[in-house]
Amino acid sequence: MDEGLYTREPRDEASSDTERVRTHATKLKNKDSARRYYEKKLRNGKADNRDSAEEQMRKEKIHKQSQKKANEIEKKRKNAEAKKKADQNARKGSELSRNAVSKVGAAAGMVTDVIGSAQEDSKDESSVAEEVVESGGYIASGAVSSATSKVKNKKYSNKMHGRKELSAEKEAARRKAQREMQRKAMEKQARAAENGGKIGRKITDKAEDLAALLWETVKEFVEDNPVTAAIIVLVLILIIALMGLLGSCSAMGGGGGDVIMGTSYTATDEDILGTEDDYKDLEEGLQDDIDNIKSDYPDYDEYNYYLDEIGHNPYQLAAILTVLYEAYKRENVQAKIQEIFDIQYELTVEEVVEIREREVEDTRWVEDDSYAEGGYWEDYTYTEEYEYYILNVYLVNKTLDVVPDELGMTDAEKQRVALLLYTFGNRKYLFGDEDIYNLPGEGDEGSHDHRVPGEYLSDEQFTRMLAEAERYLDVPYVWGGYSPSGFDCSGFVSYVINHCGNGWNYGRLTANGLRARTANVPASEAKPGDLIFFQGTYATSGASHVGIYVGGGWMIHAGNPVHYSNINTPYWQSHFLGYGRIQ
Repeated sequence: MDEGLYTREPRDEASSDTERVRTHATKLKNKDSARRYYEKKLRNGKADNRDSAEEQMRKEKIHKQSQKKANEIEKKRKNAEAKKKADQNARKGSELSRNAVSKVGAAAGMVTDVIGSAQEDSKDESSVAEEVVESGGYIASGAVSSATSKVKNKKYSNKMHGRKELSAEKEAARRKAQREMQRKAMEKQARAAENGGKIGRKITDKAEDLAALLWETVKEFVEDNPVTAAIIVLVLILIIALMGLLGSCSAMGGGGGDVIMGTSYTATDEDILGTEDDYKDLEEGLQDDIDNIKSDYPDYDEYNYYLDEIGHNPYQLAAILTVLYEAYKRENVQAKIQEIFDIQYELTVEEVVEIREREVEDTRWVEDDSYAEGGYWEDYTYTEEYEYYILNVYLVNKTLDVVPDELGMTDAEKQRVALLLYTFGNRKYLFGDEDIYNLPGEGDEGSHDHRVPGEYLSDEQFTRMLAEAERYLDVPYVWGGYSPSGFDCSGFVSYVINHCGNGWNYGRLTANGLRARTANVPASEAKPGDLIFFQGTYATSGASHVGIYVGGGWMIHAGNPVHYSNINTPYWQSHFLGYGRIQ
């Protein structure tokens, strides 16, 4: 048993050793296996040679510095080449002194280069200008113009019994976007104007160099060739005389065209009339806002209206848009007419709360033992304080006269607006031949020398009214005007009523407002001092015009300018609405 065990063990051990030797030898025959074997045995793997984060940043910094240095070297090289090329050109230029004819030819080439460069720069400026217009700005007379837009001042209180609030956030957002658009447009315009200035300076500088070169050339040539120079001078005199004659003719023709263009609207009739309709739509919307005041702000004890007339001079609007855009298109000026509208009109409301007293009737119990019930009920009156809510509504028509200043127009642009307005853009027919407001003396048979019969002056109230009204004969018509410097129709009548000394104070009312404050009078009972109302004289509902009746079929009113008119003409009879008597 033991022997068997003994002999079996050496055999097994020899077999195991042989196996181990064979396996180890096999591993050593394979280089990779050997490497892994010794790495495992020696506990020493392959070293990690990758760069750390700090080393990578350092290498990148060195690379950037090297690149920057290389760029600087390249820049210096290019500058050196440019200077070398310029020196070569200068040397070539000096060689022109050898031959006068060749010098003149080179000079002509320089002129061509200058003009070509100016044309290229002009193209760039034109493209910038187009971008400005597309972004909502404007280019006028080559000058930088600015536009401003003002958020209306809402004076009314938030404490208004749950009354409707206007969408202030939406309006503010729209204003902000509009201002940003205008700011970008103005920046582009400034760049365009700067480019224009650079073109002028470039041409001037090159022209001065050219003049100096030509002078030196001519001087040297004359000294060397006096006879030939005399002949050339005579030829040049003939050429200059001929060119001057042709230039004068051209200037005469071109000048006439410039004058016509400067005094004319450059947009089409269709676009001008369409834009005018869009502006009147804005005015109708404003009138709707006024008409809906009571429903928008209900539950007030009193509403007071202080309103200028709504309206504008269409020739003036077309003049402003012409200066801003020249041949404008209706669809491209919608944002601008909204801006102009916001400048012209300011509608605000103001809440006023007054503490008032009133008499209140009530009943109370009076104790009295003489009565079986121990007392009795009696009626009595007492005074109590209460809050009286008033809503004042203000509409200010600042007229289109203020728009050029608000838009930041230059003096030259303002003068052109005035010129276009004076000439009616050479299209006086555009807005009708019976425009009593904007076409002086049109629409009626006016007179400044009418004399009111003495029999009508027995009424002292009327006499005072007439004396005040005649003070303002020939005062021009101004939309929204309420002063001796300019009146509209209702502004004139309101001013006379309030200042004639009859104790009236109606404030500033529109034609419709005056009609509402007067008693209706049949035409057969009308007398001097009554107000006379007309409708349809321009696009508005209700009374559109008002005057002071002076008897005998005549009135004094603010046409254009303030004058007397016979109301029995076809024009006034076709627009007649009625009479009203001041209370």
